[in-house]
Amino acid sequence: MGDIEDYDTVTGVCEDEMTLKGSRFIGIVMPCPDEGCIQPNLASVAKKYPNATHYCYAAVFNGSERREKSSDNGEPSGTAGKPILFTIKGSELSDVMVIVVRYFGGTLLGTGGLVHAYTESSKLALQKVVRHSRCACCVFKFTLDYSYYSAFENKCRDLMAKRPECDYYDRVDVKVWVRMEKKDEFVRRITDITERHARLVEYPQEYI
Repeated sequence: MGDIEDYDTVTGVCEDEMTLKGSRFIGIVMPCPDEGCIQPNLASVAKKYPNATHYCYAAVFNGSERREKSSDNGEPSGTAGKPILFTIKGSELSDVMVIVVRYFGGTLLGTGGLVHAYTESSKLALQKVVRHSRCACCVFKFTLDYSYYSAFENKCRDLMAKRPECDYYDRVDVKVWVRMEKKDEFVRRITDITERHARLVEYPQEYI
């Protein structure tokens, strides 16, 4: 497994709709950080829009290590789930799910018409989202003598994604979140500041 990377996701739920030859298509964008969110999201939408003809969806999740899943939910194969998925990929978002609810209007749309309807419904909903950036960080813990702490704060602040967590005892126990692209520079600086006395312990990478 490689290093994680920055990515954009969504905050909250957005929706929009269109009508094509009497059929109503409602596109709904929802957060979906992992596969376990898919069924609860579908259940929530089905409760809001009961008795629809189809609940088609696609989801891209697992942060920058993107995984994906989609469903045509009874529409002809490849006419619903894949177009929704392609639209999500085009947005470059992750941890997101788009569900398109269809109420059949009595007129068959054909393969091309369905692909168009599910693509456009997804795009309309995605245009309304509020994007939220997640910063990929490497995580370090180490212990500093008080004599080094002020220099660490002054010289490493610009490399960290948020304020460090510190516990103050006879020495200072520090936990830091460093932007992935700044990792080597952080190690170099902390090594120079402490004259190689700090022992960095690296923990699993996290998003901030």
